[in-house]
Amino acid sequence: MATVDLQGEIRTETGKSAARRLRRAQRIPGVVYGGEKGAVTVAVDPAALVGLLNRGENVLINLSLSGDAGRTAMVILKELQRDPVKGRPLHVDFLEVSMEKKIRVEVPLALSGESTGVKNKGGILEHGLRQLLVECLPLNIPEHLTADVSALDIGDVLHVADLTLPEGVRVLDDPERVVVSVVSPTLEEAPAAPEAEAAGEPEVVGKKEKEEAGAEEPKGKGGEAKAK
Repeated sequence: MATVDLQGEIRTETGKSAARRLRRAQRIPGVVYGGEKGAVTVAVDPAALVGLLNRGENVLINLSLSGDAGRTAMVILKELQRDPVKGRPLHVDFLEVSMEKKIRVEVPLALSGESTGVKNKGGILEHGLRQLLVECLPLNIPEHLTADVSALDIGDVLHVADLTLPEGVRVLDDPERVVVSVVSPTLEEAPAAPEAEAAGEPEVVGKKEKEEAGAEEPKGKGGEAKAK
């Protein structure tokens, strides 16, 4: 995986007021975790950050920080908080990584091909797993993993153990977890035919009135069924 560059600065002011001032200046607050000296508070350009993350959430970022003697750190995204209404970035957390030390990250899982059971027999493809937890060196982090479903017929199942992985990448999920399966289309059952009334059965006096009275009885306290 190639690295990308991002400029930022070390910040000394913290708190809500300082964060609001940063956002007015088209910057957002953030924290870099995982370094030898502990967490470092930073500020970055949100537009530049989002542009980098469009390449993938696990992109390696060469973060150059000015201020307070400055420093450079190789990081990946840990968490990005957004405005729930407008979607604008509000705060970012980075994780500093070592290029010689393996890390654990979640990687998207994509499907390729068209299942023969779906294409030729009208089966339904059920995608049960959409990301995987992997362990590898930072430069070996894949943008995504691919599961080829072309050979799957109705009734076939693809497990984690069946996936082909890039060199240097180890999946930590249970090998028996189902990635994707092909099932038969669900058939609607025909409604049962109503039973014919017995011919010549004598009418039971009072039965109809009793049933109607029972139907008017309240279903629950206050005459209403309890809400689930």
